[in-house]
Amino acid sequence: MKPRLPQLPKGARIYLPDEAERKRHVEGALLDVFRRWGYREIVTPTFEYSDVLATGTDEAVQSNMFTLVDRETGRMLALRPDITPQIARVVATRLRDEPKPIRLGYVTNVFRYDEPRVSHYREFYQAGVELVGLDQPEAEVEIIAMAIEGLRALGLERFQIDLGHPDFVRGLLDEAKADPAAGRELRAALARKDGSTLERLVADLAPPAHVRDALLALPTLFGRESVLEKAAGFARNERASRALANLAEVYRLLKIYGLGESVLLDLGEVRGFDYYSGTYFEAYVAGFGAAIAGGGRYDDMLGRFGYDCAAVGFAFDIGRALSVMEGQGVAVTLPGPDFFIIDFTPDKTVALSLARRLRDLGASVARDIISRGLDESVAYARAQRVRHVLVVGHARAGAGEVLTMGLADGSERVLPVSEILEHPERVFGGLRHA
Repeated sequence: MKPRLPQLPKGARIYLPDEAERKRHVEGALLDVFRRWGYREIVTPTFEYSDVLATGTDEAVQSNMFTLVDRETGRMLALRPDITPQIARVVATRLRDEPKPIRLGYVTNVFRYDEPRVSHYREFYQAGVELVGLDQPEAEVEIIAMAIEGLRALGLERFQIDLGHPDFVRGLLDEAKADPAAGRELRAALARKDGSTLERLVADLAPPAHVRDALLALPTLFGRESVLEKAAGFARNERASRALANLAEVYRLLKIYGLGESVLLDLGEVRGFDYYSGTYFEAYVAGFGAAIAGGGRYDDMLGRFGYDCAAVGFAFDIGRALSVMEGQGVAVTLPGPDFFIIDFTPDKTVALSLARRLRDLGASVARDIISRGLDESVAYARAQRVRHVLVVGHARAGAGEVLTMGLADGSERVLPVSEILEHPERVFGGLRHA
């Protein structure tokens, strides 16, 4: 029988060392932004009881959960498809008495059984924040500003934030007296930017003339400040008017932040319609066909867990961020070990002492345990991006000495072992924690 070739399941991905380094760089840069805005990290379990996860998860996502059976209880478990419902439950049950607002950040993986998309797999990684306990527009502005800072921290250029408010569309659908099925069809046509289908569906609804005009105008309500003026003529019910006023205030505050040029308003946007209760945004980068970050207000989420409380948040898709960075040529430093020790002596005392001392100072140290020629060992060190090579037992070095080689500049020195052990920070500048 022919051996079976090892194969990953569909939608799974391996990050090789250089890719993993880039991934950690992205995660670290975003976590640093979150911390600078006062957010504290939270870690949630990879799996929970599926009925608990379903409480805070939309039906479309529920149907794509990976499930398994708990052998002990027989209850159904699920891998988390989204972290926001988990955090909502934690706040509702464990943190509800904490002073508000609560600022939480995370880096995590989530799992969804759907078709892999652009730089997006069935297991994918997110970095995001949740801001709980603030219902003012300043909360939305804070997370949008933080998302933009995150884009800049990753070195990305030519990006824009598309900002909308689902309640504007909801208000129009209420006024049109659209039933749920008709509303879904209208939203699907809007999502596809399908003008002819939208016209047919609106004609079938036969709403009042001003509502008809508003629904047909939705695909055109896209741009900057003039969009608000144009939309004001269509906002004749309380829900749509309130949504427009909220969006206008968020946009005003963003301009005060100096971020107005990064934001485009889109009142015909319907993604996240069943999830977000207020403003909703997505971050796009030129030349990439999918959003790399998105979020908004979801005040109804915590209520599903018995705690009515305002909340707003966003998440970056790490895989997509990596693809965009590669496309824009954003360089990420990929460091190798600080030191590589080659030992030609049978007594390993010097090599082990040097390794221990340098590691104690925070340097990364690898040893060449394989017996091979110096040229071959140095070639290996270069391939690993090593900064300094220390050769114990080289012909040019006497007793108590080592040959040091700087691979970046080609320098070579013979130094006493005692000097390196006593004052390594003087011998090798730039030790990480010297």
